[in-house]
Amino acid sequence: MEVGPIRTEVNYAAAIARIEELWGSRPGTSEGDELEVLIKLAWAYENDYHKIEAPSPESIVEYRLDQIGLPSDDIARVMAFRKKAPEILQKESGFSAEIISLISAIPLRQDDITAESDAV
Repeated sequence: MEVGPIRTEVNYAAAIARIEELWGSRPGTSEGDELEVLIKLAWAYENDYHKIEAPSPESIVEYRLDQIGLPSDDIARVMAFRKKAPEILQKESGFSAEIISLISAIPLRQDDITAESDAV
């Protein structure tokens, strides 16, 4: 097993290709160990160079409305604060404690609002 640091996109692409080749290797074997090391190196590189920022609360609400089939215009009806809805959707206003409590009327799943993955 010849594994080294991932410092460039070329290194990263090669690591991903090798991960795909090794996928499904049994833990505890030399291939399984190589896979585990490459996954951790690729994850570290992604966190440094391809970090995905957590979504804003407004984006989460818009996403969830779309998922349950409601147009964003219905946010006022669902959340019962008609005057504030356009401000929030246009990111002119943040969420007050009252608005946060009203958001609970929208059925959000925990995985919709989890900012980071525990995959590795």
